[in-house]
Amino acid sequence: MVLYENEFYKLALDTKTPCLEWIGKSFMPSEQFRESEIKSVEFYKKYKTQHPKLEYFVDAQEIGPISPSDTQWIVDKILPQFQELGLKKEAFVIPKTAIGKFVVKNYVSSAGAVIEVNVFSTETEAKSWLKE
Repeated sequence: MVLYENEFYKLALDTKTPCLEWIGKSFMPSEQFRESEIKSVEFYKKYKTQHPKLEYFVDAQEIGPISPSDTQWIVDKILPQFQELGLKKEAFVIPKTAIGKFVVKNYVSSAGAVIEVNVFSTETEAKSWLKE
């Protein structure tokens, strides 16, 4: 079920896994990226009560580079909110570009202390891990 969509990203709810889906569609400016993260927390909070095992799925295949300051902002501001709401796992489908892969791996090393984060090649693998 699509919850929100614009030219940069889509937020959806997968009730079968269950997970909130963040799907990047293209490179996005910092303002759009941060907006997407804030909306993700809001939707997670809204649907967590209906789906107690709700996790977080990120399809980052099509995104471009994310700045180190935006990555750190997520670790400092967004992840603690997700953790407080009960998020345990975040699964990434890794970007296609080398810079994208580097950004995600850097994020994973920072975020891993707060929430269990893992990277995958496919959506099927990622969602299978979230269900475990």
